[in-house]
Amino acid sequence: MKQPFARIRIRYYGPEQPAGWRFALCFAMFLTVFSAQAQESTVELGKKTIALDEPFAITLVIRNAQQPSVYSPFPDIKGMQKRDVVLVTTRENVAGKQLTVQRVTQNYMATDEGTYTLPDFPMTINGREVRTKGTSVAVGPPINPDYKLLLDSTLAKEISAVAAEYGDVKDDAFLAFSIDKPTVYVGEGFTASLALYIADNSRAALESYRPGEQIAEILKQIKPDNCWEEDFRIREFQSFPVTIKGRRYTQYKMYQATFYPFNTDTVRFGQVGFTMRVKQGNRKESYQTFYAYPKTVTVNPLPPHPLRGKVAVGTFRLEEAVSRKRPVTGRGLYHQFKIVGEGNFSAVNLVPPVSDVSFEFFPPESKLSLNLTGRRVTGEKLFQTYVLPKEPGRYEWKKYFQWVYFNTEKRAYDTLRSGLVLMVNGQSLRNQSISANELGPVYERMNTDDNRLRPLAEKDRLRWGANILVGVMMAITLVLILWPNRKS
Repeated sequence: MKQPFARIRIRYYGPEQPAGWRFALCFAMFLTVFSAQAQESTVELGKKTIALDEPFAITLVIRNAQQPSVYSPFPDIKGMQKRDVVLVTTRENVAGKQLTVQRVTQNYMATDEGTYTLPDFPMTINGREVRTKGTSVAVGPPINPDYKLLLDSTLAKEISAVAAEYGDVKDDAFLAFSIDKPTVYVGEGFTASLALYIADNSRAALESYRPGEQIAEILKQIKPDNCWEEDFRIREFQSFPVTIKGRRYTQYKMYQATFYPFNTDTVRFGQVGFTMRVKQGNRKESYQTFYAYPKTVTVNPLPPHPLRGKVAVGTFRLEEAVSRKRPVTGRGLYHQFKIVGEGNFSAVNLVPPVSDVSFEFFPPESKLSLNLTGRRVTGEKLFQTYVLPKEPGRYEWKKYFQWVYFNTEKRAYDTLRSGLVLMVNGQSLRNQSISANELGPVYERMNTDDNRLRPLAEKDRLRWGANILVGVMMAITLVLILWPNRKS
């Protein structure tokens, strides 16, 4: 049977070139210069020696990019199958500045042991081409002989729901829209996915027909207005071998997202269809449209509470630490309050504690890391607060640091409280003006992803290089503007 899909390529075509081409060209040059200074994109390759049950990974690392990033399809590797795409977004708020790092990882699974070749390849990331040197990947025996069963088990819950609804379908192919929860609370996430299933022993050859246009139209129809969306950003069909009631299929997933309802309105997904080109023997080519059943999700209100409508919903846990185990009055320290779990992290915020006679608290800096993989949205949000002790004594910090949320497992409101107990030594500073040498969070930075030391001369060279580039652009601009006048 022919491969039904190559890959989705959605191309965007801009308007015709305006008459004032010189101005547009100059403007584009300046945009290129300043965006190049602001954005950095690199491509990282995974391990060159792996087991048969391990993935080979290609990762895009995009720093300081606007959301969401646009990138071209990942390259194909002969003999390897593209599997899931993992999205990790880190947002760090330091001294009023927001720094963003996106990591997009495409995983590949080899079909057999051996050596696989990845040729040199280009990728376009936010309009800029990044070329990467290829490599060879050596694939050895699997670590776990039952790895194929384990791979299928990652889809077990989704496939079980699909089998219950579509298991009696006699056709060689069907379209399924699935959800993992039929009922949720306001703010609780549920994951929806759309996939085409084609039987391995299909009698007809099915080929894709304008997939980009069809999927764009489908997304307009199914995205609800009363939900926050975390899109898994599937840019190519993801194929997985699955078994439904004893029959082997290949699942071609085309869309997946996790939704968080804003209110108690029922979330409705209407019927959608996807058309395929059908070729069977010597018969004339035809087209067949497959339809997915509509779905609804019931949304229940949260129980009464003074903070209802203001708290995050999900399952979370607390991790915390302090930079000084033996604090002393007049010497500042950092407190890290990290919320880890599964839920809508856009609603995760920490109310800073109020300063008192014992401690002075400065506004916290935050760092968010969001991970979209499988059918889950997990993450962690770190709040780092600079604290200046002013009075000696024993202090339980649950008084200062706590966070209320709605626990979907307990179906009740819950509170994450600090478990730290600090013994502060030193003299009382109650009647003294504090003139500490500590600079505080406004002048000190949290650790970032890249903490390598760089010489000051390197910064100077970069600054000089940027200035020279801007000067060249200005010279070209003047030539383009003045040259026609000289001719006339």
